[in-house]
Amino acid sequence: MPANDVAARFDLSAGERALLEQAETIAAAHAPVDGESMSLAALRGIFRELELTGYLASVLPPEAGGKGLSPLAFAALVEGLAPDLTLLGNHSVQRYLHSFGSAAQCRRFMPGLLSGEDIGAIAITEAQAGSDLARIETMARRVGDRYVLNGRKTWVTHGMVASTFIVLARTGDGVDRFTRFIVPGDSAGLQRSKQKPVGLTHLSFANLEFNDCEVEAGLRLGAEGEGVKGAKQAFPIARMLAALQALRIGRSALALASDFARTRVVGSQSLADSSMVQHGYSGLWARCEATRLLCFKVAANLAAPDATAMASAAKAAAGELALDACRWASDCLGSAGLDADHRLLRLHNDARMMSVVDGTSVLNHLVAARRSIARPSSGQGSVDAGMQPQ
Repeated sequence: MPANDVAARFDLSAGERALLEQAETIAAAHAPVDGESMSLAALRGIFRELELTGYLASVLPPEAGGKGLSPLAFAALVEGLAPDLTLLGNHSVQRYLHSFGSAAQCRRFMPGLLSGEDIGAIAITEAQAGSDLARIETMARRVGDRYVLNGRKTWVTHGMVASTFIVLARTGDGVDRFTRFIVPGDSAGLQRSKQKPVGLTHLSFANLEFNDCEVEAGLRLGAEGEGVKGAKQAFPIARMLAALQALRIGRSALALASDFARTRVVGSQSLADSSMVQHGYSGLWARCEATRLLCFKVAANLAAPDATAMASAAKAAAGELALDACRWASDCLGSAGLDADHRLLRLHNDARMMSVVDGTSVLNHLVAARRSIARPSSGQGSVDAGMQPQ
């Protein structure tokens, strides 16, 4: 195996590093104002710049309008957007369309999404149903050549500005009776209400309410009953990307603390020379590096039997690590970090959000453990891909 291929397993290649740096430049230029969600015009401006990198096409192949980015190259772009534009999204709908959409659906919706003119959003979470998809209550009833949707979704990212939603709804009894639908944002019977998040305030989160919302049968995404399967196929890439972004929040908190420690003098020495500070920093830094490598391993093979287990473990570890790093940074800064406008406060609130996005740490630990314990290890980290996350 060529030496550069081996190195790429442990770090980004030169091309991937360039993508990360492009994303960092774009994020820095569009860093949002604390406490204010970005307008539709601002989002479109960001997405137009990102379109050139291949971000909006995610990992779609060239024949589907993509740039043929590998999962790791795409992960580099997503990682580079954090922490300023964490969870920016607007790429998941494209993957759903490519995987399950008809030619007509792709012709209708893909161009606008790939250009950044249209904003896509995924509507799965409900008040009593997050990662436990079996508890979804939103119903879709077939009436002639249409489906009528009734129910509520919550914490929909970009929900206030999205033009296209992918909605998971129940079309029958049992866990296998869930179906995805493409719901245009201007559909009659669809109402939105803004949520006020504790962090990630640059995004617009929304509650969606479907009151006899009619969707033409041609906007069903895939066959009836295939919805849960499609949602679970997205777990590895979604959780890996969320983990990388949470890590960037943690790294940013560590950078704030280390910058402060180098200049802060306590007694006769700088805070950075304290063995206690060095020990705390070293442990958090090592956890960041280890978790990032786990993310790289997931990106190397999203279809691996243990991809969901590894991605879930990475997401759990990264969410906890981001919070730990922010708390440790707060201890280092002391009163210097108590100003309501201090960057550390925003990082901490964003870390709180990211510890829940794509499943809480408790949930992701359960998924990783149950899949890993499903059968005796073969020594290669294999797991039972048939176990369902709860």
